[in-house]
Amino acid sequence: MQIRRELQPCTKAMGLRVGSRGGTGSVDIEFLCGAAVEQAIEAMLTEYDEVHWAVAWGTRNALTKALLAHPKKLVCVTFGLAFSQTDPALVDALIDLDGCRVVTKFPGGIYHPKVYAFRSGARAAAVIGSANFTAGGLGRNHEASVRITGSTSDQVLADALSFTARSAKLGKRVCAQLAQQYRLSYRVTARKPRLPRDPFDDVPPLSLKGLSSPLLGMSWPEYVASIRASAHHDIDRSLNLLQTAQGWLSSVGSFRDLTTEQRKAIAGFLGERDKSLNEELDQDWGWFGSMRGAGDFMNRIAENDRFLARAVDSIPQKGEITRAHFDRFAGLFVHAFDKSARVGGVPTATRLLAMKRPDVFLCVSKPNLAQAAASMGFAKSTLTLETYWDCVVEVIRVSDWYNFDKPRGRDGRIWECRAAMLDSIFYRPD
Repeated sequence: MQIRRELQPCTKAMGLRVGSRGGTGSVDIEFLCGAAVEQAIEAMLTEYDEVHWAVAWGTRNALTKALLAHPKKLVCVTFGLAFSQTDPALVDALIDLDGCRVVTKFPGGIYHPKVYAFRSGARAAAVIGSANFTAGGLGRNHEASVRITGSTSDQVLADALSFTARSAKLGKRVCAQLAQQYRLSYRVTARKPRLPRDPFDDVPPLSLKGLSSPLLGMSWPEYVASIRASAHHDIDRSLNLLQTAQGWLSSVGSFRDLTTEQRKAIAGFLGERDKSLNEELDQDWGWFGSMRGAGDFMNRIAENDRFLARAVDSIPQKGEITRAHFDRFAGLFVHAFDKSARVGGVPTATRLLAMKRPDVFLCVSKPNLAQAAASMGFAKSTLTLETYWDCVVEVIRVSDWYNFDKPRGRDGRIWECRAAMLDSIFYRPD
């Protein structure tokens, strides 16, 4: 076997080339770095009839248009979604393409290859190295790859094509729902200090309707405009009411320590006579869900039930609220009605939650249920205390407007109560 070596500087155009001949075929090997990787892949996308890729991560970049220009060439193109590093715009572009897959889980490790293989009949080529299908991998980063050209009878190229075929079996086709779920994962991951191995961890189990809801993609300016356009809420008075409840709750060690009138106000059924006791009580406590018709709930509040108080106390006044906090609240709340003919439900429970943490919880009751269900993608009949966290809280937490940094000035007050204030958008009187 004769080996020809031609040393050249590692430039954008070309690096070290080693040509070798042996076995049943002829193989030409070229070292690539910098933009030479992108140039080589772009040339082969045009030159070859079939595309066989196995790549860890990708983005919409200058080569994406060339990749998607001839969908019939895409025999098996598989991208990984680990750590939510792949651009959701690229995943969107792969929807319903027969030859394309995404890998969401890989047992025991990470789906991490960077193999770009091509074939036309007996001719074959591949670029193999460190470069992902991203702007960094194709030029900005310090990457290294080799381009191998020859035929399918060359073992190294046959192995590369076999590897891409095995990689495709690890993935799944991209449908619209998967793509939209992944976009939510991408948003959630952006807020996390640690990236999840499975991109669908902590993504709410939304229906396709919920995933497509305008609520999720609403910007902060659009959210504020919708709040201020409310025909049923006086925004300043609504915020003052929430601020009053926050002040009362933060001034005591337990919900049981509040006065009877304060508890009734927070619970949403303070009478007109009680309002005359002082200026703070003299507000429209029916906003964010009037609970005047919930007799057993009203009794538990008036009796200062200890389980109901412990439920409210289990939600931190400040800091992160977890599913465990909510589950503890729900368990104690239900326990408060063990000896009652009727059990407190979503409206009464979420009324207390919205008063305690208006930045996290929305009170869902009859006047806003239909709009909330339509906007968040759940059926009205499926909303229970057990499903509330997934159907409501998780949807709110992945929405664009919710994850906006706190603004200065008057809008900062809205931001502090942004979950509860959805009532001003969803509320429809009977």
